[in-house]
Amino acid sequence: MRLDSVQKAALEKAIEDVDGEVYLFGSRVDETGKGGDIDILIFSEGDPFKLSRDVSVKFFMECEEKIDVTVMNPNKLTGEQQAFLKVIKMEKLK
Repeated sequence: MRLDSVQKAALEKAIEDVDGEVYLFGSRVDETGKGGDIDILIFSEGDPFKLSRDVSVKFFMECEEKIDVTVMNPNKLTGEQQAFLKVIKMEKLK
C-alpha cells in the first residue's frame, strides 16, 4: 500500500464509521508505482451516494488530496461490477 502517514490517518478517520468492508484498489496498491489518486471500494448496503460523499468529505477535511470512492452492495452486484472485481487488485483496509 503506497500511502504516507497523513494519508493513512485521514483514510482511517474517513472510514471509521463505515458499516461494511473497505478496500484500497488501483495504482496505490502497487508499491512500485508513483503518483495516482486514492481509490477506495466499499461493500455496503447503505446509500451509495451518501456513503461516497461522507467518506470523501471526511478524508478531504484531513488531507487535501483526490480520493475516489466506489460503493457496491455486496448482495446486489451487477454483471459489470462482478467483471470489474475480477480484474482489480485490492487490499483490505477494514
